[in-house]
Amino acid sequence: MVRLSRDIGQEQLLKEISSLLEKAHIPYMITGALSVIFYGRPRASHDIDFVIEAKKKNVKNITKALSQLSDEFLLDLQDIKNAIEENFHSFNILHLPTMLKLDFWLLKDEPFDRARFKRRKTMKILGQTMTFASPEDTILIKLLWYKDSNLEKHLIDAAFVYQRVSDENGHQQWYT
Repeated sequence: MVRLSRDIGQEQLLKEISSLLEKAHIPYMITGALSVIFYGRPRASHDIDFVIEAKKKNVKNITKALSQLSDEFLLDLQDIKNAIEENFHSFNILHLPTMLKLDFWLLKDEPFDRARFKRRKTMKILGQTMTFASPEDTILIKLLWYKDSNLEKHLIDAAFVYQRVSDENGHQQWYT
C-alpha cells in the first residue's frame, strides 16, 4: 500500500503517483496545469492531470495498481473499471488530506491523441523520472480547450508556454 505523509504537497503527490504508474507499467503523461507550470507559467492548480493508456485488457493491472493507494485517497475501483471498459473519457481520485484531485484522462484512439502521446517527453524532474506532454502539445491542447470552453486561462497558458519555448529556441527575434 502506498502510504503518504499527512503533510504531503502537490510535488510529492505528483512524484508518488508518477512512480506508481511507472512501476505498474501504465503508460502516462502529465498534462494540464502542471505541464504549463513546468514549461512556462507558475500558477496555482488544484488538480493533477494524467493521460493514461488504458485498454480493456489492462483493467486488472490498472485497478490493482490504484488499489495500492492508502485510505488517504478517495477512489471507486468499480467506477475506474467502468470508465475503462465503457470507454468513458476520464475518472478521478481525490487525495483527502490535501483535497487535490487527480484526473485520469483516457487516451483516445484518435490521430491527435495518439500522436501527442508518442511525442511525450520523459525527463528527470524533482529528482525523479516523469513523463510530460511535449511543450508543443501543451500549447495545442490548451488552444483546443480554449476553443471548447472559452476560458481565457487556457489561452493565457498556451501563450506563456509558447513564449518560453520560443525564447529557449532563439525565436524571440522574430516576434519582438
